[in-house]
Amino acid sequence: MDVIDKGPGVRVPPPLIFLFMIAVGYWLNLYYPLIIPWPEFFFFIGLFLIAVAVSFALIAVYQFWREKTHIEPWKPASSLMLEGVFAYSRNPIYLSFIIITLGIGLVLNNIWILFNTGPLLIALYFLVVKKEELYLERVFGDLYLDYKKRVRRWL
Repeated sequence: MDVIDKGPGVRVPPPLIFLFMIAVGYWLNLYYPLIIPWPEFFFFIGLFLIAVAVSFALIAVYQFWREKTHIEPWKPASSLMLEGVFAYSRNPIYLSFIIITLGIGLVLNNIWILFNTGPLLIALYFLVVKKEELYLERVFGDLYLDYKKRVRRWL
C-alpha cells in the first residue's frame, strides 16, 4: 500500500503568524505606547535590517523556485535545500521574518513590535519548524540528519 505524502502538517501559514505578531504590536502601541529613545538613529538601522532580511528571503524563495519544490510548508517537499542561504540557516525565510519584525519595530518606533519577536520565534518554532523538521527527518533520513549537524536552525 502506497502512503500519500501530505507534507509536514503545518496548519497555520508562517506569513500569517509573522503579520499577526506585527499587528498585535501595532495595536498595543495604539493603546499603550512605548517609544524608543533616539528614534532617528534606530529608524535607519531598522531600514537596513528590513533590506537585508528581505534580500535573504528573496534569495531563499528563488532557490525554492529553481529547485522546483514547494515553498508552502503544508505541501510535500520534493527536494532538500542544502546550498545557498540554506548552507547558513535551515530556516532563512523564518529568520527573515524575525529580522523584518525587528526592523519594522525600529522604523515605527514601536517597542511592542520589538517585544513580539520573542513570541514570533516561539510560535514559528512550535507551529511550523518543529513539524517541518520531523517531516524532513522522516522523508530524507540521514541526508537531513547530516544537514542538521552542519547547519544551525536560525543562523
